[in-house]
Amino acid sequence: MSPEIRRAAFVSTSRGCGFAVLAIVTGMIGFASEPALALKIGGVSFLLAAAILILKAWRAPRMPFRSTEVWLLLEDAHRPSPGFAQTAISGARVEAFYRFAHMAATIAAVLLTGALLAGLIVSG
Repeated sequence: MSPEIRRAAFVSTSRGCGFAVLAIVTGMIGFASEPALALKIGGVSFLLAAAILILKAWRAPRMPFRSTEVWLLLEDAHRPSPGFAQTAISGARVEAFYRFAHMAATIAAVLLTGALLAGLIVSG
């Protein structure tokens, strides 16, 4: 798999995840007056994002490569032959989805741990 395909998959996935992070953080800011609740909302939202990314990774091999954003991002010179494109592009997308799902799950764990600690501090 070429570095250009991996880069395009990373760019495509990071763009979508960036919008999700923006929405999650905006929701958390809305509950800034209740820090424990804001952290819980953020943690659960990031867990949901991780689950969605895992589902997208499972579906990626069955999505036609020509209908992906990765294909559109690749310049003609870097596009693989149709026989290899499905395998290469779906593999790069799966890798990117799992990488971002891991990041989202890690962030969720940190936020939910913070929510637990904030709840203990407030109630204690």
